[in-house]
Amino acid sequence: MANVTDPLARAIHGTNPQNLIEYITRQKIYDSQYWKEECFGLSAVDITEKAALQIKAVGGSYGGNSKPTRFLCLVLKMLQIQPDEEIVEELISNEDFKYVRALGAFYMRLTGRPAEIYEQLEPLLNDYRPLRRRDMTDWTLTTMDGFVDDLLTQDRVCGIALPRLPKREVLEEAGYLDGPRRSAMMQIMEEESAQGVENALAKLARDGNAAAREALIQRGKGELLEDEKEKEAARSKSRDNNMPEDGEDKEMDERRDQSQSPGDDEDNYRRERRRSRSRSRSYDPYDDDRDRDRDRDRKK
Repeated sequence: MANVTDPLARAIHGTNPQNLIEYITRQKIYDSQYWKEECFGLSAVDITEKAALQIKAVGGSYGGNSKPTRFLCLVLKMLQIQPDEEIVEELISNEDFKYVRALGAFYMRLTGRPAEIYEQLEPLLNDYRPLRRRDMTDWTLTTMDGFVDDLLTQDRVCGIALPRLPKREVLEEAGYLDGPRRSAMMQIMEEESAQGVENALAKLARDGNAAAREALIQRGKGELLEDEKEKEAARSKSRDNNMPEDGEDKEMDERRDQSQSPGDDEDNYRRERRRSRSRSRSYDPYDDDRDRDRDRDRKK
């Protein structure tokens, strides 16, 4: 009974939800130790908790015996109990645990409608967090946006054959999707193009174009009408205001001179003379005493 689909679960693509995973792969999952020990009697909340704490990589089967990964076991368990659409959307929108998001995205790709798949998974293309992928023989490193791109473009992901997904252009022509996908760079490109238009209007307005001046005022960019010469004059004026005047320079020099006492000059002279004597070969250590006596006689 642990391997039976929930009686209240609806058919997906006209078949039992568990049939979306091939028969041989399902049997290997049923025989795996993780399925028998950890996947019995789980609810949607339990699956979310295990995905957050126990899943460390995405992938299908690995090793010589094609042992299923924990990620694939939880995918089959979700197909078995068929959680509500609101719960799946919460898994996809989870930003704290990346493998929970990857699990929700994979389940949505298996069970969702084409338009719903594009609407739910395309925002994940802006998620660039790294993911560990376990292949048949080794480990590889991918990203969340690369994993989602594989779900939208590839026929098999993690060793599972995905249901056929029409191209986005077909759904747009049929009216199921509104216009092309807006990427994260679209807003930046629009801002840069708008800034270039405003700079061009400002140049025309400075040349005397009245329509360009009115357009800038309507956009709320009246500050661009200021002439470059006026800006340069304002900058030079501010520099002149910050520079000290000649009287202030003289006053600072006088304060510096007053701060030095006469004794400082004599000490500096004596220090320099002693240093020059130390460099010379005919240095007499008694010269310092003679200098002190001479200074003492001068003061008397």
